Amino acid sequence: MHLGNGTTRITGYVEATRGCKHTCRHCPIVPVYNGRFRVVQKEVVLADIRQQVEMGAQHITFGDPDFLNGPGHVLPIVNALHREFPKVTYDVTIKIEHLLKYQKHLPRLRDTGCLLVTSAVEAVDDRILSIFDKGHTRSDFIRAVRLLDEVGLALNPTFVAFNPWITLEGYRDLLQTV
Repeated sequence: MHLGNGTTRITGYVEATRGCKHTCRHCPIVPVYNGRFRVVQKEVVLADIRQQVEMGAQHITFGDPDFLNGPGHVLPIVNALHREFPKVTYDVTIKIEHLLKYQKHLPRLRDTGCLLVTSAVEAVDDRILSIFDKGHTRSDFIRAVRLLDEVGLALNPTFVAFNPWITLEGYRDLLQTV
């Protein structure tokens, strides 16, 4: 992982859950899990992290499709990760709606070493977001950006910039928004 200040961190990868509770229309996970998710036992996740740290990992990417699908499961994992390896950082993927719904947990993520939150924003046009069934609006995205900035977590938003419903004006709006 390149931190932007000229330093890099060797990165490992784990998943604390499999699948996703959501059924966004464009997502490739939906046909496999159909709105279901399963937890990976805490000790299994932590053992995987330990092994990767022993091999040199300094940063862990949690590859869960939505890290806050099960906050009661994942928060104890990041607490344990931070207790055992206080210098190891991590990143997560969280839906915009969950960033807003579970905003009280964001300082804990920051304080336990979270550097980056990826979120599949997909679009800033409410009509397209509705077609994708994303569960958030343009204004929700703007609120989430401000929230993460206030908390001190970096946001890595992803977009489906080109889709059948985008217009030239819509694309310009996307570029101006980001």
